[in-house]
Amino acid sequence: MAFSFLDLILFAGVTQGIFLILSLQFISRKNKKANKILKIIIGLATFMFAGKLAVFQLNYRLVWRAALLADCSIYLFGPLIYMYFRAFVYKQYSKNILSYKHYIPSFMLFLFFCWALTLTTEEYVANSYSTEMFITYFAMEATGIVSLIVYSYLCYTILKDFQATEKPKSTTQKSSIRFLKFILIGLLLMIIFWSSGVFKTYILHTATSYISYNLLWIVMTSFLFIVGYFSFTQPEIVRIPMEKKKAGKSRLNTTEIEDISKKLTYFIEEEKIYMQSDLNLKMLAKKLQTSSNNISWLLNSVHEKTFYEYINEYRIKAFLQKIEDGEHKKQTLLAIATDAGFNSKSTFNKTFKSLMNDTPSNYIEKMYS
Repeated sequence: MAFSFLDLILFAGVTQGIFLILSLQFISRKNKKANKILKIIIGLATFMFAGKLAVFQLNYRLVWRAALLADCSIYLFGPLIYMYFRAFVYKQYSKNILSYKHYIPSFMLFLFFCWALTLTTEEYVANSYSTEMFITYFAMEATGIVSLIVYSYLCYTILKDFQATEKPKSTTQKSSIRFLKFILIGLLLMIIFWSSGVFKTYILHTATSYISYNLLWIVMTSFLFIVGYFSFTQPEIVRIPMEKKKAGKSRLNTTEIEDISKKLTYFIEEEKIYMQSDLNLKMLAKKLQTSSNNISWLLNSVHEKTFYEYINEYRIKAFLQKIEDGEHKKQTLLAIATDAGFNSKSTFNKTFKSLMNDTPSNYIEKMYS
């Protein structure tokens, strides 16, 4: 069994992918949502590499046909990387689920894969060289390229907004931006190589061993190594060790903390007390049958937030849920914010900007347009 250079690249991609998935699984980290999406992306790439490697080595028609299932995955890279950027930058309440329309190309290719499995080997080979199949292959690859271009642009706008809003100064922020830029460069290279291969194959009707569809797999493998590099040379980006609390005497003992926290969770999540626009620390303390000082200490020491930071985050979460439910199509954003508990437009806008790194109207336009 002979291995070509591309086989070795794919094998390296498979091993690197497995290693990264295991590493991200067992390390402490704060940006859990982003890392969860990153593990899906790496797992998807690893599956694709393994599928291509099996095809190149086994060279059986059925295996080659079945490998179309791996090709279906490539249409998922754009949406997933876009979701990753959103979760990475907007850590707190960014919605990590896209509407079904983002997955239509992948679903269409899956249907093509199912159709291919219904044919005999002879029928499949005969169809492969037909004009209709030539056009189909071209349409599929062109759709993949357009998809990557669109999602690359969306990722770029997120990064641009993040840089403009935050004006990063710390080493960690600068490393994070460099990491995201490398991902965008990887996407750009994928677009360039894939477009070049499509142009030469379907327009010029020529092909070379240098500019071809295979380069796409090499670039994707390189993406995994970029992630691996940043994972272990800049660990604060994808895995941030939890800071140890300074030793000292606590205002409340463990039992008291658990008791107040349980009551707080009930009134916040079940009673949704944060929707009361006039809610203050004294009112909350009365509900929880404790003192204002105890509540203030609990929020500052355990949740590392002030009273209004803690309450307003839940109000923003409620606002975003209402937006997801489509209420912005029926009433104004200020009305929705008021329903969520805010008593002034300025407080709402300031809180939203602080948590989401964007204005409410811009965020909704980008997320739900």
